[in-house]
Amino acid sequence: MIDFNQVPKVAIGFMNDDHSLFTDLVNQLEALLTEDGSEVDSITFLMEELLDHCREHFGREEQQMSLFHFPPYPVHKGEHERVVAELELVINQWRTSQDRDTLRRYVEALPQWFINHAATMDTVTASYIVRMGGPVEPGVPS
Repeated sequence: MIDFNQVPKVAIGFMNDDHSLFTDLVNQLEALLTEDGSEVDSITFLMEELLDHCREHFGREEQQMSLFHFPPYPVHKGEHERVVAELELVINQWRTSQDRDTLRRYVEALPQWFINHAATMDTVTASYIVRMGGPVEPGVPS
């Protein structure tokens, strides 16, 4: 489980909002995986919700990094791509095997990755964007 109070807050509000939703989704998924009677369809739906959220969440960050010419953009984007690909793989494996123990181990490892990502890449990214005069609201020309 992720305690949202342990997730470092960054200098951009929408990123903190995305982090809150990520935290909620991971916690819901972990709770569902510990329930003996939870249905496969419910777990699959929540995994897909998490994947969709990550694509949107990361897309918002990448848009801002691109707009403000964030120098380590390729590194941060690469980490996002790695996580999305990993999630896609985990979901496909889940659909095939429905192995709760394997999925639970993956989900239980997410908090450590997430807190580290927020504390390092996201903190640096948000600080840079704010120093450069951002963020730009979606749909607003830069």
